[in-house]
Amino acid sequence: MIKDKILVADDEQSMREFLDIMLKKEEYKVSLASNGEEVVKLIDNDLFDLVLLDIRMPKLDGISALKKIKAIAPETIVIMITAYASADTAIKAMKEGAYDYITKPFKIEEIKLIIKNALEKKNLQ
Repeated sequence: MIKDKILVADDEQSMREFLDIMLKKEEYKVSLASNGEEVVKLIDNDLFDLVLLDIRMPKLDGISALKKIKAIAPETIVIMITAYASADTAIKAMKEGAYDYITKPFKIEEIKLIIKNALEKKNLQ
């Protein structure tokens, strides 16, 4: 049985590929985007349970993409990912509706647990 649908958005190909492999092993249905504009197009055309969203991306940054995701699909869970953590950005992301904020490099078990908990919470609602 295929689990939830997850969109991975990161401008680093290696990070997209790593998350794609990891999430497919967990039997999630995964889609990939390399910039914020792709994210918005995908969200416009499909329903996703969860989005892993990099903050620094070309064409449309993660915070702007987050605002658009929440406008189009408010029930979609968004977890922000960044290598450039700042309290400021974390606060901004949470105010815009992000479920959580993860800094790179992260532990695989940590991100798996955050995703699992977020989806369980969503599925209970």
